[in-house]
Amino acid sequence: MIEEGATHLGVATDHVIESFRNGLWSGYKTGDGIEPALFAQFHPLEDALAAMGVAVWPMVELEADDALASGARFAAEDDRVQKVCIWTPDKDLAQCVRGERWCRWTAGRRSFAMPRVSA
Repeated sequence: MIEEGATHLGVATDHVIESFRNGLWSGYKTGDGIEPALFAQFHPLEDALAAMGVAVWPMVELEADDALASGARFAAEDDRVQKVCIWTPDKDLAQCVRGERWCRWTAGRRSFAMPRVSA
């Protein structure tokens, strides 16, 4: 990301897997099936990112994609921001892409950028 010219970086994590959505929909995603070795890395990752000076949003009541969408929207409202990129495999965040200042990247590849649309 830095090599692509990023000047600010924020990382959102699912600090806990369950969210308020579990109370709304039965069968909504839980932590079942997550490898213990992977799960054990979540909190140390947050600590390491924070130690590097990265803004970390460890989500408890909401989910990481909620934080990414909110952070991206907040940045886009600042006229000093030239481009807002969301790096995620989550296709739901495609709905956040607006105009030429937004993009979404997946696994290090640009998956798409929306052209400016005039209505």
